Amino acid sequence: MESIMGERLFTKAFVIDMMISLCCSLNYFALLINMVDFATIELGASSAESGMAAGIYVIGGLVSRVFLGKYIELVGRRRMLLMGLAFALVMSGTYFLVESLAILYLVRLLHGMSYGLCSTATSDIVARILPRSRRGEGLGYFYLSITASTAIGPFLGLHLGATGNYDLVFMVGVVMYSIALLLALFLKVPEEVLTEEQKSEAKGFNLANLFQVSAIPLAATAMVFYFSYSGVLSFISSYSSEIDMVEAASYFYLAVSMGTLISRLTTGKIFDRKGANIIMLPGYIAFVIGMVMFSRTTEAWSMLLAGFVMGYGVSIIYSVCQTIVVNRSPQHRYGVTTSTFSAVVDLGTGLGPTLMGVVLPVLGFRDMYLMCAGLALVSLAMYWAVHGRLRIVPGRD
Repeated sequence: MESIMGERLFTKAFVIDMMISLCCSLNYFALLINMVDFATIELGASSAESGMAAGIYVIGGLVSRVFLGKYIELVGRRRMLLMGLAFALVMSGTYFLVESLAILYLVRLLHGMSYGLCSTATSDIVARILPRSRRGEGLGYFYLSITASTAIGPFLGLHLGATGNYDLVFMVGVVMYSIALLLALFLKVPEEVLTEEQKSEAKGFNLANLFQVSAIPLAATAMVFYFSYSGVLSFISSYSSEIDMVEAASYFYLAVSMGTLISRLTTGKIFDRKGANIIMLPGYIAFVIGMVMFSRTTEAWSMLLAGFVMGYGVSIIYSVCQTIVVNRSPQHRYGVTTSTFSAVVDLGTGLGPTLMGVVLPVLGFRDMYLMCAGLALVSLAMYWAVHGRLRIVPGRD
């Protein structure tokens, strides 16, 4: 592929894939920021039940990544993406029909499955079209789509949700997936020519075919990290109401995205040249400092500064861990590798809101977020154990 694409990053396929990722992720964050309040206010859910409504979406994504991700190379990257986007568009329309908590759980689960298909396909596509020598830099740029969505999605979601008309929030998904589906029609990507042995392997149902084992240690590391971060994602609306900082919270993810933007534009090149440790350790430290600030904030400026610092750290952990596992993967297993990594990380993001909803009545918001900072330190220890200590001398990962 490098011989075809050379060292170019911003090809037509790269840009279209990035825009599709933006549309899907923007809807994800716009919905997530409102789901706890929607379940609580409109359906009378408890804090644990509303946390489940937020988190079960990610569990759906996990299921589709695990059981369908391995078919990407077999079915075709573009075809799998089109199927996922069409499914997601249909599910986006079903939110208007939700009248009970049980139906909401079902809709969220199925919608999450569709999102899992889409995000796995877009990640697999970008891993395939990027030259290996610039993959860290390229993935950093690609995940700017997530950066933008973490700013626009929550900002849009908070403002639309504040009107009390959740149909406006649900309309975001219909619009975003319609745009993404249209863009996908113009996407051309290379497909794998599988041997008969590889086709047989892809069709099989055993753990080796469902998962890329080499991806699991770093995926578990990122999972614990995102378990910590999920508390911010799911409960910021309720938290900001309790501490009377709703207006500042509406700009929180803009601050997060600014920190992420700076990180994305600088750390990818450093990773390609110097290895992971030189950027991972500062990333973890920045996130922990930001989380502690967030848990104790009493002023708008400190909340926004916390978001900026956290954003700098968040962007590093996911993209660097994923780049490492993709670099270690055989080319025909990129789809399984990215689905394995994303599925394990999704487990943390999905279970996080549910379990946070259980501990919230006991700890309160501030101590819950302080606990999240401690979980990030656990993730740092895991990273050092499975990868960092092996790369003390800077070099390629």
